[in-house]
Amino acid sequence: MATLTFSPVPYAASVTLPAPYPHNTTFPLALSPSTPSSPLEDKLASIRDLVSTGQLPKILARHGAIYFKDLGLSDAHEFSEFAHAFGWLPHEDIGNPVRRTILAKNVATANEGPNTQPVYPHNEFGLSPHYPAYVLFYCVSAPETGGETPINNSIVLYEHLKERHPEFIEELEKKGVKYTLFYPNGPRDQTASAGTTVLQAYGQHVLDTDSTEVAREKIEKEIRRLPTASWEWENVSEANPLGDLRTWQRLPAIRDHPGTGQRAFFNNAVSRFLNARVAGTLKPPHVTAEGRYQPPAFYGDGSLIPEEYFETAVEFIHKTRSLVTWKEGDVILIDNHAVQHAREPWTGHRKLLASLWDEPTAR
Repeated sequence: MATLTFSPVPYAASVTLPAPYPHNTTFPLALSPSTPSSPLEDKLASIRDLVSTGQLPKILARHGAIYFKDLGLSDAHEFSEFAHAFGWLPHEDIGNPVRRTILAKNVATANEGPNTQPVYPHNEFGLSPHYPAYVLFYCVSAPETGGETPINNSIVLYEHLKERHPEFIEELEKKGVKYTLFYPNGPRDQTASAGTTVLQAYGQHVLDTDSTEVAREKIEKEIRRLPTASWEWENVSEANPLGDLRTWQRLPAIRDHPGTGQRAFFNNAVSRFLNARVAGTLKPPHVTAEGRYQPPAFYGDGSLIPEEYFETAVEFIHKTRSLVTWKEGDVILIDNHAVQHAREPWTGHRKLLASLWDEPTAR
């Protein structure tokens, strides 16, 4: 087998991280194989070497994200092989609010929402107690215009908010944050980035022959796997005997990075704020013109978080983020504990596939 290494290369989308990171820290760090035309197996062997020698965790601790440039992966199956080379445990989705379609082993579409709708900054599954340690995105087709994947550093964001609004961070550390999620039992919402249904989120064990009572028992058993969740069945009728499902999660909004010990603004609160702002539902009763309840994230005690804190966060994210541009066949690896990601609207063909992974040992 040929000797192949990954080396840092220039990448126009990279930015420099501010404190607390060392001077001239590149975000993301771009790595390219020494011989891009080498066979896939050589590239996989080089990834295994990065892991076995301990280089990979050091790179991620320093940079937070790695853009693997000039990989030339041809399809979802090659991406799956690449993702498995890191040796992590596949992450299991529980209660995913985003629709995804499995395309290869531990590989799915990233988000099937329309290309006109952005996805706002969030940590992957930051609104759940069950979240992945790492996220890999793979570009099957690049967009004609737009379609960047904005990423921002959660540790940098925490430090900035602590300096600008120490009372906000103090409240979050004391109270946590509360999310409301809604899962209809019916056709999914094709106009939103989210829009998964009850059965798609929690009904993997439900059979067509199950009674309503049995189906609910199976769904609620899945929900109980998330110990911080509470739920309620809504809109039960003769036409909808199962009903729609509303769940609530009360979670920490600030978490310590398990490897570095640094504090991170780890949550989906900014995303929920921006979605509510676009929908015009920041103020009570948090209901859209169509009658849909779409609140922002609350403090964990149910009280409203002042908008100014989120405005500061959004402004800082835009100043410090990297707008990751895509070339077909390339991959970005994100340390989910340290990095938030988003999605810009686009035109033309664009497809990203996602692979979610946990640490080799259970958290």
